[in-house]
Amino acid sequence: MQIGFDAKRAFWNNTGLGNYSRFLINGLAEFVNDNTYFLYSPGLKAHSEMKDALGRPNVHQVDLGSGLIGKAKRAIGFKYNKLNIFHGLSNELPFFAKNGKTKLIVSIHDLLFLRYPDFYPFLDRQIYLAKTKRACSQADLIIAISKQTKQDLIDFLNVPASKIKVHYQSCHPQFLNSYSESQLAFVREKYGILKPYILQVGTLENRKNALLTIQAFAQSEAQKTHQLVLVGKQTAYCDELYEFAKKNTVSGRVKFIHQADFQDFPALYQSASLSVYPSLFEGFGIPILEAMCSGVPVITSQDGCFSEVGGDAVLYIDPKDALDFQLKIDHVLSDENFRQQLIAKGKTQAEKFSLKSLILELEEIYHQLLNT
Repeated sequence: MQIGFDAKRAFWNNTGLGNYSRFLINGLAEFVNDNTYFLYSPGLKAHSEMKDALGRPNVHQVDLGSGLIGKAKRAIGFKYNKLNIFHGLSNELPFFAKNGKTKLIVSIHDLLFLRYPDFYPFLDRQIYLAKTKRACSQADLIIAISKQTKQDLIDFLNVPASKIKVHYQSCHPQFLNSYSESQLAFVREKYGILKPYILQVGTLENRKNALLTIQAFAQSEAQKTHQLVLVGKQTAYCDELYEFAKKNTVSGRVKFIHQADFQDFPALYQSASLSVYPSLFEGFGIPILEAMCSGVPVITSQDGCFSEVGGDAVLYIDPKDALDFQLKIDHVLSDENFRQQLIAKGKTQAEKFSLKSLILELEEIYHQLLNT
């Protein structure tokens, strides 16, 4: 097969959708080498994690042009007649007309802008809605990254269920590496972290619900012995977090890290006693998988996609109930046997999201589409 990708984010984005794009492209290049892959990008940019894929003879980067020209081609369209499949990896497809020869696939990650409209500016919501509706209409197949996203596509956009396949993602392979105690200590010292600690990873915005974490921590027995470390991009929501921590006299026990190097994340997880992720809603919930791969027990929210990732290997809370959260934090940290049970279950659950198995599953999806 000849397969093309909207690879902009694979080259230009370092986290999030960039990681998803690289996971998929690199995995296909490694495990399915009888296809030819074309990576369409507005402007050429080197990315260290794309080096191995681009070194393969069957992987080709295609420059759509720099500046406005490249952006316009990516949005409006370009010649792609030689492709069997074109796959848009980040909720959108170019506005080109279908040529009858190429099947179109789009990956939809979430519809958060519809489920939580108050979190997004009006104009952004309209742009996201137009792009998503157009892509879903154009696509021969939609890949939803969770069952929750599939259901949202059905509920919010009336997409036929028969047009949607659920295909999960894996986390970055660096989370499968084990680090020595000296390496872990180096990273802790780099960020001024005291051990032991509880870790939450994710942009510090309202939806990620870090205020609930601080509320639960402030009432827990754990705050007497542990530090709470919040790793995530700073937003205006942080003012609320700082104020609550100060008023409740836990400021000295709460560590904010607004800029952490992504390569340090595995060590940050592996040094933690517990990882928490009380997000109100996500398309997938990658920090849950990162923590399980890292050998850290997890507490997360009971609704949405979270159980798809965590299965029976994590503890679930009502993301609006600080007392429920506090009790489960103290349970995990006061019962080492239970904590180790969660760690063992987490590692087994994480194996369901192995890169190779997911890539081979995706290749089968491609073949099924071409045979319809």
